[in-house]
Amino acid sequence: MRPLMRKILRLAALLLLLPSAVSRAQVANPSPLASERANAATAVGGWIVAEGRANSALQSGFPATAALLYRDILGDPALAGEARPRITLALVAALLDTGDVAAAEAELKAYNGPSDSSYRLRAGLLAAHARRREAAKTELGEVNADHLAPGERAWWLFLQAQIADLDNDIARANSLYEQAVQAAVSEQQRARFLLAQAQAQLQMANAPTEQELNAWRSNMEKHAGQGLGYDSARYYAAGLYRLNRGAEALSVLQRHLLVIPASERNVADQFRLMLGLIAGEATPEGRRALAQLVRSAVKPETQRTALYLLARGSRTPAEREELRRMLSELIGAPTLHPIIEDLRLVRAQAALQDRQYNAAEEDARLLLEFFPGSPLKPAALGVRLAVAWDLRLYRSAADLASQLRVLVPAGRERAELGVLVAEAYFRAGDFKSAADAYEAILRDVHAAPQVVPTGVLIFMRVLADIRAERIDAAATLLDEMAGNAAFDVENRWQAEWNLIREMQARNLTAPAQARVEKLLASGTANVPGELRVRLLWLRAKLSFDNGAAQAAVGQVDDLIAAVNAAQLEPALKSEVTSTAQLLKAQALLELGRDADGAALLDKLRADFRDAKAALYSYIVQASRQARRGDLAGAQKTLSDMVDAHPKSEFAPFALYQAGLYAEQQGLDRNLQDAHRFMEKLAKDYPGHELVFYARLKQGDLLRKLNDFGSARLAYENLVNNFGQHPDVLLAQLALADSLFAQGANNVTNYESASALYERLRDLPAAATDLRVEAGYKWGFALSRRGRAPEAQAVLWGVVDGFLMDGAQAAKLGAKGRYWMSRTLLELGQLLEEGGKLDEAQRAYQLVVDNKLGGVAEATAKLARFRAAPAEGAKP
Repeated sequence: MRPLMRKILRLAALLLLLPSAVSRAQVANPSPLASERANAATAVGGWIVAEGRANSALQSGFPATAALLYRDILGDPALAGEARPRITLALVAALLDTGDVAAAEAELKAYNGPSDSSYRLRAGLLAAHARRREAAKTELGEVNADHLAPGERAWWLFLQAQIADLDNDIARANSLYEQAVQAAVSEQQRARFLLAQAQAQLQMANAPTEQELNAWRSNMEKHAGQGLGYDSARYYAAGLYRLNRGAEALSVLQRHLLVIPASERNVADQFRLMLGLIAGEATPEGRRALAQLVRSAVKPETQRTALYLLARGSRTPAEREELRRMLSELIGAPTLHPIIEDLRLVRAQAALQDRQYNAAEEDARLLLEFFPGSPLKPAALGVRLAVAWDLRLYRSAADLASQLRVLVPAGRERAELGVLVAEAYFRAGDFKSAADAYEAILRDVHAAPQVVPTGVLIFMRVLADIRAERIDAAATLLDEMAGNAAFDVENRWQAEWNLIREMQARNLTAPAQARVEKLLASGTANVPGELRVRLLWLRAKLSFDNGAAQAAVGQVDDLIAAVNAAQLEPALKSEVTSTAQLLKAQALLELGRDADGAALLDKLRADFRDAKAALYSYIVQASRQARRGDLAGAQKTLSDMVDAHPKSEFAPFALYQAGLYAEQQGLDRNLQDAHRFMEKLAKDYPGHELVFYARLKQGDLLRKLNDFGSARLAYENLVNNFGQHPDVLLAQLALADSLFAQGANNVTNYESASALYERLRDLPAAATDLRVEAGYKWGFALSRRGRAPEAQAVLWGVVDGFLMDGAQAAKLGAKGRYWMSRTLLELGQLLEEGGKLDEAQRAYQLVVDNKLGGVAEATAKLARFRAAPAEGAKP
């Protein structure tokens, strides 16, 4: 069984006990069987990007890197089953390109995919490389060229050329090599064929005899400086190399390079290429020869071949750095290099391998900018896509994948890129675009190769709608797809679970419960056992949340019966049972059956002492005590829980809540106790998210104790040490309040407070409610310093900016509306005192018209204005 679990479910009822500032640091109520919010589909993009990256590395001359990437992909659990054979064959090709024939043969031997033409082609190339002529011929005979992809057909011709070479049919071999080169689908592939042809010809079918060596040497010497002499010298060097006399072969080539005239540059290029192949691309001699070819070879295809070899030999970061320096020199030369596009791409690939993302992105971007019609455009987009994905710039990745998708023909790669676009939008948090992208894939699901199962795509479409807050659309889609045979059981019920949980989180408890009841009524046979238990638990929880505590009690009993009947893992069974008992105890307490509820909590702690539900039960008990007015008892319950279980994940919250209970008792000694609880939280759990709020609360407590100096220090420490915290502006506002409280005897403090209020009111990034509060306090501060005209201007600015502006008014929450009412009442009072009675009435009328807090006070003031003329009228 694969448990799909999330550790916690937030409990809204307890959040009412927390100040609004702590809404991001909510306590967690244990919840069994909480589903993951996504499944393997959100991991598909990783291997799709990696495959494109590996393919590009192989084409650009980095087969060792490609092999590592292919191995990583094969180890990815999200890899689609149908993709595994393809990746394995690509790994074989990469290993063969590195010269690791043994590893390539091992991978091919372990291959368990279809023995189709693609497989037979790789097997034939491997056999030919190992000089197993008959095996190569056998595999070639099994290849149907019509079943090969365009990029594979050229390799089919190349295999035939290799076999002709092994047969010593030189004329046929040369003809087939030429056909393979002409059939190449890109300049990169053409360069690889030219390289492979040179390598194949270097490996003669049979070792030469001494007589043949002597003949070649004789012709080399007799026809020195002539075409026949040059050809004989290359054959002689190849023969020496075939006989494992590489040093002599290199000596022959080096001597000729010293005397070949400048007019025979192409001949010199052929000698340098052979020297690079014999010496090896990893040796200083070989790399010097190949570098010279990249710089000045006559033919661009020779330059590309040498570049490929140099890249292949750059296996370490130091070697790739050396390669990049050489490429930078060529790219920056005054004269445009003939293969400038290839140089930029290889430099980008080398940078990408070493995670030098800025350099890789820059080269790929400039290649696309300067050469928009380049045949290397897909490869350059692939580099940029890999950079964006690695850096988690998923919106950019979606855009780049969309551009790349346009360039590739219909088929597997385009289908994969479509899935990648959808996943990138999902990861970027653009769930609407993700839902649209998944919908587009589902529309073409029968016309394109399947990258992930249809059931997964439907699930992800539903999940994207949920995240996009399109709950109705998600529910409608689920209802429509319920009868789709491709919508498998696991994905169907995962989707249902996520939808219902989202409904619950949005307080849509009634429709959520209706959907649960409908699903449970559809029949046990269609619901997997584990998921049925989930739904039963959720039904009971929704009943409790909807105020049907009595129903919840009975439903928990049904849940426990189902748990005992289901074949759950022991740990999972324990977790479900303990959380079910906790829920039942909460329901009993809600029904006023305190004795039964307390007994069940005691049983829970005895049966499941260290379970999360057992530890959370102390928080439930304390909440009940507090609701009954026993704040001291609630405080003690939580304090004892922390002392007994200091490592519990609930301990920090218990301390925070104990502090709040102490504060609510009101006496100075209680406030001091509260301060100590907050201090213990901060000291014992320094990395917890509640530390900020504990320190903030300490400042508030110190103000209540009239210790404004210490409160000011507490807030200043928060501002200085939690500068990036999402609620740090609350600390700034509290700091301003402390400064203002100290301002009666210190003008500097008053001015500092006013400056902070002004800054917070004008800060666009601040929440609207906070800006309104800061604006009111700024105006209030000005009025108390006898600066009424300025105060009126500030207060009216708050009204005009956050109430009269409809868009801003829509953002006002409960606190913002409270402070807006205070603003209007203060403004009206100042206008009254200034003799502007009509304007004062308009300010009070705005309170009434907008149904703000303080309507009664505003109405009374308006009534006084209306009554004034009658009382003062003369008979």
